[in-house]
Amino acid sequence: MSRILLIGGGGFAKEVHEIADLNGHRVIGYVADAVGVVDLPHLGSVDRLSELRSQFDQIIVAFGAVDRRSLVRRAELIDRIEEDGYEFASLVSPHATISRGASVGAGAFVAHGVVVSVDAKIGKHAILNTSAVIGHDAIVGERAIIAPCAFLGGAAVIGKDCLVGPNAVVLEGRNVGHNVIISLGSLVLRNVADGMTILPTRSPYKK
Repeated sequence: MSRILLIGGGGFAKEVHEIADLNGHRVIGYVADAVGVVDLPHLGSVDRLSELRSQFDQIIVAFGAVDRRSLVRRAELIDRIEEDGYEFASLVSPHATISRGASVGAGAFVAHGVVVSVDAKIGKHAILNTSAVIGHDAIVGERAIIAPCAFLGGAAVIGKDCLVGPNAVVLEGRNVGHNVIISLGSLVLRNVADGMTILPTRSPYKK
């Protein structure tokens, strides 16, 4: 059992808290700029990490992103914490399926109902939210967020700091670059360059 500190106290932190509990860990509280909604002690801002260090064993970033700006903010915070040498917890729901040969990186979060198929690789600090499906040999890059019910086909590659929206589909073998946003319900039929935004229409991909 580890003593875990959450970074963030919003609605997503509730999900992280539950899965930490189900894995037998003890969540001591959370740090955030303001009081959140998760039923845990608010221990101040992120600037208190060094002061609190003796009280926890591992950290997990318990907030996601909804747009490019929040993706950047999340990446910058993770980089800062990593530079300070903290250990990150990986949390996998007991109701998820992690297949043979699949790997889950440090700080990653895998929610209820997720399927990670054979030999898939999940990068550090990635989020696989409820009922996402990751095909065989697929790669999810560091800090990427895969929203509920999204589907990545076999051998698909998702770059760093991407956001794949709810019910989005990335076909097998497609390569999605870094810093890409794939909007809700979008279908990715071909490779996607860095920094693109994919919309759920027949319009061309937009930079």
